[in-house]
Amino acid sequence: MKKLILILTGVILSSQVFSVQLENVSKGEFDITSTAVSSNKISIDATGKVGKYGRVYVSYNLHTDGYQSDQGLFEGQGMNMEGVTANLTGIWRKKGTNYVVYSLDNLNNGDHNLVYINIDTLKNKINIDVETLDY
Repeated sequence: MKKLILILTGVILSSQVFSVQLENVSKGEFDITSTAVSSNKISIDATGKVGKYGRVYVSYNLHTDGYQSDQGLFEGQGMNMEGVTANLTGIWRKKGTNYVVYSLDNLNNGDHNLVYINIDTLKNKINIDVETLDY
């Protein structure tokens, strides 16, 4: 019984320590403008509006390692017409006909963003949730 209590306490404490609270999320919907597929990479270009950045243009490159074609690393670039640019990096996983991407973005205006990206290949749309990190 003591072991069970210790295990449960550890699980509860670790979930509180490692959780991230997204409080000021900006949502956006992008249209996919082009897609290219190769044996080890899927490239997707899109544009849409999101929060304080206005109209944004992005390029996502979803890389596979050849062994697991349903998940991998991702990198990309983003920009708006006001001169804000971003380097994007993270991980992705295929879920049905969608791709789910978690990205950490480094912007030239000093922002660091945590971004959840859902790429819907059937609707040709991308939905994103952007949280600017304040740390």
